[in-house]
Amino acid sequence: MSWQQILINIAITLAAALLTALGSWVLVKVKNLVATKIKNTKTQALLLGAVDVVASVVKATYQTYVQAIKGTEAWTQEAQKNALQQALHNAQVQLSTEAKDYIQANFGDVGAWVQNQIEATLYDLKNKQ
Repeated sequence: MSWQQILINIAITLAAALLTALGSWVLVKVKNLVATKIKNTKTQALLLGAVDVVASVVKATYQTYVQAIKGTEAWTQEAQKNALQQALHNAQVQLSTEAKDYIQANFGDVGAWVQNQIEATLYDLKNKQ
């Protein structure tokens, strides 16, 4: 293994650690916003639970799929679409029926809401680097 490859591996490891820390910071900020803006505790629990699901799915998708190919020739538009589809599917599977019903009643399409949350999480992570 060359020195260049070793340095690249170290950089990738450090970037993953940074993204994990930033993801936790963003999640705390979102939770604080929900807690201050929504006074109904049941509604808070549903939304915070849904936000937790999305954040966990984004991290898991990064860890199991994106990290292995990002920065390589395999990281194509198609691979990015696949990562988003994996995250969308996994988040919707993990959301409780009650959370889905609440999202549907208050925000509309559950899939669109989940996708917006995923993209917002990724945006926050990218802009905190």
